[in-house]
Amino acid sequence: MRNEFVIYKETIDAIEGAGVPYVVGGGIAVAAYGRTRTTKDIDLYVKPYDTVRALEALKRAGFEVNPMCDVKWLAKGYKNGVPVDFILENIGGIVVTDDTMKRGRYMYVSGCRMFIMSPEDLVFRKMLAMRSMRDDWYDCIAVLSNTYKMFDWEYFLWLAAGFTERALAFVLFVKTDWDHVIPVPAQVISTLMQRMG
Repeated sequence: MRNEFVIYKETIDAIEGAGVPYVVGGGIAVAAYGRTRTTKDIDLYVKPYDTVRALEALKRAGFEVNPMCDVKWLAKGYKNGVPVDFILENIGGIVVTDDTMKRGRYMYVSGCRMFIMSPEDLVFRKMLAMRSMRDDWYDCIAVLSNTYKMFDWEYFLWLAAGFTERALAFVLFVKTDWDHVIPVPAQVISTLMQRMG
């Protein structure tokens, strides 16, 4: 197990030991679904009211913690120079819900067992995060390439209800990607186009 994953395992053990619900997103979740790439940290999604418990659990496990009181979307932990991010809110005001937690699944990444965000929740968040000089949509394509047979498009459409233009741009981007053939259902595109009015 790579050095940073030793720390990630200690993180997961501490959080689970304290009974704090979480899901792992970000680059680690992308790796769980088949796209291995460099990542600088682990992103754990927790409900905002669980932040204090999560940080206390890490502190008991020998981590340094920073509640980042000046921002509402992030709290951090560190151990041996390895950062742990608690994501409390994503771009667009998206927070973790019971559905986010319920749809997660246990998976192994670099020998470490962790509760990984569903492909729909991961793709939705990364779809919103795409900016210049980032490769979030390519992460999404990698996730979709490995999960399209089980991908819950109905749930994705429900998540994207307030982000129709972005969702339509994204699915058209996926459909026209020549390097990967991902069968985006026609009904998904037509539903988004109808929402556009």
